[in-house]
Amino acid sequence: MAIDERAFINQKRATWEQLSIIVERTKNGGLKRLSREELPALGSLYRRAAADLAFARAQSANPNLVLYLNELVGNAHGVIYAEESGGWSRLGHFLTVGLPDVLRRRMAFTLAAFALSVLGAFMAYAIVHQTPSNVTMFLPDQFKSSFDAWKQGFADHGDVSAGDGIVTSSMLMTHNTQCGIMAFAFGITFLAPIYFMLQNGFVMGALIAVVQPTGHLSSMWAGILPHGICELSAIFICGGAGLCIAWGLIAPGRLSRSDALISNGRDACKMMVGTVPLFIIAGILEGNVSHASLPHWVKFTLAGGQFAALMYYIYGNRYLNSREVKM
Repeated sequence: MAIDERAFINQKRATWEQLSIIVERTKNGGLKRLSREELPALGSLYRRAAADLAFARAQSANPNLVLYLNELVGNAHGVIYAEESGGWSRLGHFLTVGLPDVLRRRMAFTLAAFALSVLGAFMAYAIVHQTPSNVTMFLPDQFKSSFDAWKQGFADHGDVSAGDGIVTSSMLMTHNTQCGIMAFAFGITFLAPIYFMLQNGFVMGALIAVVQPTGHLSSMWAGILPHGICELSAIFICGGAGLCIAWGLIAPGRLSRSDALISNGRDACKMMVGTVPLFIIAGILEGNVSHASLPHWVKFTLAGGQFAALMYYIYGNRYLNSREVKM
């Protein structure tokens, strides 16, 4: 018999909301913030919500309902599990459960940052492709003297110490990283994340337009993507974190603006913490792989593997958690 979703939701809504409130209270001080009534209720509400999730899955309920319950149960599980341990265990739980959960829940903002960068790249590419002299509109001064290395296909020369090319790549990484951090730092202004993500795209679009006529576009991507997958992903997450902060102020929903800003700001900070390993990996790969004497297919395969691993980290974790709840 098909589930009557409206009746099911109306019957269970109160307990779900109560669990959500309790979980939210623990984010500002742990279990110590809970009252004597809320503390024992946490475990009971968690088990009931987990049972509701299993029932909704079994009945092939609306995917949005299943998603809501899965995140609610996952967050509650995270609170209970994290409070049972400390130190390295808590850090491990954050990296394996908490961070992927935040990245999933706030993925819309990361995708928005990505879209803004792509828009900026298309704009710069179209303008420079039509009139090459317009490249000066989009390139910071420090890039102008070293773009020739990319135009000459330095990444194909098999020389990891190709000075100008490595300097250019390092400058590009530094510039993009600054854009991401600034987008986060000034996220509350809303316009700053938009500007910095567009600017991030401007540089890439202008670079593509300059290199394309030389026939070294494949070489350019081979010199960027091995470290660029982690680097650009981190930048988009930074930009998404800034947009997340701004959105808490603009559209607080059922929360007050101050509460929404606190909640979104907390998640944004977690997103920023998550970019640190990505930037570190990007730096290592840039110095040892991106400009090394390797065939293009090796570099592109490495880039594809990184992207697949990152997607698995974010979404494979969700699958494993859902199986755990179901069991």
